[in-house]
Amino acid sequence: MDLTTVEVGARCPFCGGFMEIVEDDRYLWFGCRSCMRYVKREKRDLVRRYVNYGARIFDWRGLMAELSRLYETG
Repeated sequence: MDLTTVEVGARCPFCGGFMEIVEDDRYLWFGCRSCMRYVKREKRDLVRRYVNYGARIFDWRGLMAELSRLYETG
């Protein structure tokens, strides 16, 4: 399984570690490597909500807000 990992500028609200996005061919995980706590979403669902191909817009802020909210409440 090929994974791509990107560290984002946010800090974990639980331990203060850096948050990261991990992506494979089907899923996107958002979480903290220090806590080993992650939330997982299917990329297909995220693309439907946050990519507007007609206007060539990717709503990064909306995506990060949803992932952060899920992480804090999940």
